[in-house]
Amino acid sequence: MQGESLQLHGAARNGGRAFTLIELLVVVALIAILAAMLLPALARAHDDAQATACENNLHQLGLGFLMYFQDNSDTFPTAALKSSLGPQPEDWIWWQVQRSPSGTVTMRSPAEGSVIRELGEYDSRYLRCPADTDALHRQVVWQQNPGDEQYFYSYSLNGYDEHGMASYISKDRSIIDRNLASSVARPAGKIMLAEEKGGPDDGPGDATIDDGRWEPPGYPLSERHDGQANVSFADGHAARVRRDFADSFHPEHYVPGL
Repeated sequence: MQGESLQLHGAARNGGRAFTLIELLVVVALIAILAAMLLPALARAHDDAQATACENNLHQLGLGFLMYFQDNSDTFPTAALKSSLGPQPEDWIWWQVQRSPSGTVTMRSPAEGSVIRELGEYDSRYLRCPADTDALHRQVVWQQNPGDEQYFYSYSLNGYDEHGMASYISKDRSIIDRNLASSVARPAGKIMLAEEKGGPDDGPGDATIDDGRWEPPGYPLSERHDGQANVSFADGHAARVRRDFADSFHPEHYVPGL
């Protein structure tokens, strides 16, 4: 009986069938097809997540502006112009290059920006879209040469002209125009903070973001979110819009008094 049991066990083991090469190739091909189907969906999900994070950034900044208005007699902060144009204490974000008495080049701390302080604990993620690789490139350029001033954030304040939205203060402070938030017509449809074009590959045109002021329509919106940009409106809410939402044919979306 024992010999018969061993014989049966050996027959069962030898009767097992291994995969053939063709079957293995078929399995590999099926896995490749499934991966090709899933990867684009995963990429889209990743892009959507970045766009949503960017929109949330602008929503938080919009709330920061509303708090600033309450604390500063309804006035807008200044637009954070380049150093050559005169940085001011009222700049909504501090970022410009400055030199210490010893000659060391540093950047004004973004955490000290007049609106950024309203947000409580400083978080640089509020200032940059996670999909903005152009901003990261500008940061690397600045780190390699701190004397070469670079704005390496994604968002800028509507400074259509000296009378809105951003307040305007000349470099020597001989001209001070403080613009009121309450003077903005139709605030729910008027762009306050823009996700500007970041680089040469971010849609047509040559003008790209270079400081904290947005000057429409010459400086276009980004197209990094599937042809759209995130913006924050003067009532504090954020949304995604197409580039032509703020072109020369639609001044009602960025001229404060329209």
